[in-house]
Amino acid sequence: MVTIIDLISVQSPKDISAFIDYLNSRNKRHDTRNVALYKAYIANQEQLIFDEIGTNAFNALKKRLTDQLIEFSGGRFLTHELSSENQVIKLIVLARKLFAVHKDKTGFQLLKRAEKKALGLDHYSLLNEIYHTMIEHSHKMEDVDQKALFQKLERNNQLFISEEKLGVLYASMQKQFNSENFGVFPSTLHELYDDGLKVFGIDSDVAMSFRSLNQLCVLTDLYGSQTKNYHQLDLFFEDMIAPLQGSERDTDKMLGYHIELLYGLSNIYFRKKDAIKSMFYLNQMKIQLLRLNGKYKKLWHSRYTNLLALNLNFSSRWSKAIDLLEGALESSVLRDNEKALLSLSLSMFYFQHGELNEVKRMINSFNKTDNWYLRQMGNEWLFNFKAIEVLLHFDLGNDLLAESKILSFQRKYAKHFKTDKNNPLWPFLQLVKSVLHTPEDIGTKEFVHKVENAIPWRGEQEDFFNMCFYGWLKAKMTKAPLYKVTLDLLNFNSNQK
Repeated sequence: MVTIIDLISVQSPKDISAFIDYLNSRNKRHDTRNVALYKAYIANQEQLIFDEIGTNAFNALKKRLTDQLIEFSGGRFLTHELSSENQVIKLIVLARKLFAVHKDKTGFQLLKRAEKKALGLDHYSLLNEIYHTMIEHSHKMEDVDQKALFQKLERNNQLFISEEKLGVLYASMQKQFNSENFGVFPSTLHELYDDGLKVFGIDSDVAMSFRSLNQLCVLTDLYGSQTKNYHQLDLFFEDMIAPLQGSERDTDKMLGYHIELLYGLSNIYFRKKDAIKSMFYLNQMKIQLLRLNGKYKKLWHSRYTNLLALNLNFSSRWSKAIDLLEGALESSVLRDNEKALLSLSLSMFYFQHGELNEVKRMINSFNKTDNWYLRQMGNEWLFNFKAIEVLLHFDLGNDLLAESKILSFQRKYAKHFKTDKNNPLWPFLQLVKSVLHTPEDIGTKEFVHKVENAIPWRGEQEDFFNMCFYGWLKAKMTKAPLYKVTLDLLNFNSNQK
């Protein structure tokens, strides 16, 4: 089912303002309920409208607003996405008109211009049209090499088919990752990929693009996330990046994939506890964000800032990390999901330094429902938020509230943890609950033994954020500063100490 909240999630603040103007321009004088409902969804208060007008009227209004959102947003994005393609199409159409009136030389010049643009877009179907048109009229031009045109057409067709097959390969690999039998692969990711290229008969040149490498990076990150083991991830495709940068395949069309790839690699290396490599790719990402007059800067700024702050914090530069996030959160153009991302990291930084009032301030700023955060931010974000919230109340001495939060979490997400047995958060919260009941036990050998048996701990292979929560327990057991304990546990590879 199409949901309004999902449609709103792809809108920028500028889109939101434009859509309200769009609705008002089409509404009758007294018919503004669609605007009210739209604003209610943005504020997560649609229930108020439902209570006011009743089920039937609400459903009718919701359907009308959904249709209006699809019409507006679809048209808006289509205009943007097709602008470059339309330029190519216009050149092809004009060239054909010129051929019809025997203006062959100019027609070919326009097709060459169209070919250059289409190559920059990696648009194989448009290139087919261009090459077919060139071949059709090639007999009119003495200096046109027909054989070279045939070769271009054949090569382009191969690329088109291979790219389609590559998409199928990635879809099949991802399906394996999401299956019930995930984790029992007989092969490594590298072997799965190489086998797939052979099975699908995919041209290895096609596999060498920012789009395809980014897909591999996404699959690698997914593998690490689901196994909770970033430590052993095989980044076999990393050496393929350098030859592409600055090459003819480093086109404007590929810039979005290029940026996403660099971010993905930086994030993976951060989760592998390698700040040097993570910062290397962040710096490369920063350079690419300046291309095309900063076209992608706004889209990626929050994620870039958050990852930079995480690297700084765990490289002993926590003050700089906090200043960076506080400054970023002052922006008035941040989306709600961007605010949530930055605010949770900032909450963690303050917590690690015992700034509990600041943590409380940050926690109180999260005003959406759990379902909203689950939809917009994902499981991992929500569970990390819940854990920090519990630990905050523990350290504030709000024992009853801390235990209530744990019990509520366990009731709500028991089903999830039954299928995600590698996640140590469930046994961790059980340990926190036991400490609430018998706080005097936390420094005993018996409790240390209990911790070792309760949490499926894998030492240096443990996931980054899980180690942060374990650090809290260890700090309590050893009566040492939380931040120092966390850094010692992580053994973060950084040249900054």
